Amino acid sequence: MNPGAKVVVMIPTLNEERCIGDVIDGIPTMDLRAMGFEVETIVVDGHSCDRTVEIAKQKGAKVYTQNGNGKGSGLRQIFMLRNPQEVVIRTLSLKSAIDSDLGALSVLLDSKYVVMLDGDGTYPSSYISDLVEALEEGYDVVLGSRFKGRIENGSMSRLNIFGNRMLSNLATMLYVKPVSDLCTGMWGFNTEALRNMKLDSTHFDIEAEMFAELAKNMMKIGEVPIEYLKREGESKLIPMEAGFMILKKLIQRRFATAERIAVKATAEKESSHTTSLAQQWVEGYE
Repeated sequence: MNPGAKVVVMIPTLNEERCIGDVIDGIPTMDLRAMGFEVETIVVDGHSCDRTVEIAKQKGAKVYTQNGNGKGSGLRQIFMLRNPQEVVIRTLSLKSAIDSDLGALSVLLDSKYVVMLDGDGTYPSSYISDLVEALEEGYDVVLGSRFKGRIENGSMSRLNIFGNRMLSNLATMLYVKPVSDLCTGMWGFNTEALRNMKLDSTHFDIEAEMFAELAKNMMKIGEVPIEYLKREGESKLIPMEAGFMILKKLIQRRFATAERIAVKATAEKESSHTTSLAQQWVEGYE
């Protein structure tokens, strides 16, 4: 049992009004509570122009509207909220409570696990409890593998299946870490594993970069079989473009040591600057 521990379910969205309600409703809250967890849901929205945000709030989710565009950008902004200093900066810079949900900014601070899944209805929320169980067994990160589970007919083209398998095999060879579904949109994290990830992706290469960072940081990575369903509406993914983007990211992160050091130095500099600004603002409010 985990009395007082919290699981945060994080759902990136962009115009998912058809599915977001069902995705949130499908979260196995009762199962997770039986395991001793509190559950909070946060929708990371990429400036939807439909009713996605309205529906998410009606379903009880907190909503964070990302700055800029791209799935990778939104996820990186949320991952940064694991750092209390970043939460202080974001909170003190608010113009009013209307600009952002204060609860959304602090949602990761006391979380034990974070489970991420796409908001397009292709990843059944019911598998969240399976990922959490695997994390409880000692994994730092758990991927929901479509290729170890079941892919519904018509949910993925032959080209996408081939590309996903090739990229997964390449990632396995490059990082000497077995992975069957590199591009899955369903991940579970021990929140501590998020601390040392240095990410710069802005789009659909974010999963490849997360895997590369976690593998190089010697995280214990596991997989659980999941089902993959047909999505409603049109996909935002352009397969060939995304494939080359992911391939580039895998190779870049594996061999571009100098760039990795530069990214780390930049992150540390930003963290130091954040601390200084936070101290100034706090002193100004005293």
